Amino acid sequence: MKHFIIFTFCTFLLMSCAVFQPKNFTDIAMDEKLVTVDRDSISFRQILEKNKGKELFVQVFATYCPVSQDSFDDVVAFQQKFTDKEYIFLSVDHSYHDWKNGLKSIKPKGQFYYIPKKGEGSLGKFLKLKSIPRFLNIDAEGNIKVFKTAKVSEKLQ
Repeated sequence: MKHFIIFTFCTFLLMSCAVFQPKNFTDIAMDEKLVTVDRDSISFRQILEKNKGKELFVQVFATYCPVSQDSFDDVVAFQQKFTDKEYIFLSVDHSYHDWKNGLKSIKPKGQFYYIPKKGEGSLGKFLKLKSIPRFLNIDAEGNIKVFKTAKVSEKLQ
């Protein structure tokens, strides 16, 4: 009986620590409006449709964030190793102008978008965006393969 209670407690404990790992974006998250470098409005859905059929490496960052800045060397190395992916960078900078000025020092190449609502919008809430940088991997069918990692790692392949 004692073993059964311990087993039940451990099972409950492990289940309560389960990580939220969605496979697809919600419609409301995909409909959030972002801003392009040219200051045009674009939904996250349109970004995904534009890159349909391609594997996506997504980084959520801020140009002012030292940890984000430190991660860019790893991203560049990853880009050199995995040239078949599309690279999408979503910024949560304080303002469009801060973001646009900060892009001048960004080393990785790819598609850059600004999230005006930051972590408070539907996309930020879906991502449970609490810290940056944040990396995601989306497969060619649009399914989320890696939902949350704070470092560029092999699991983003």
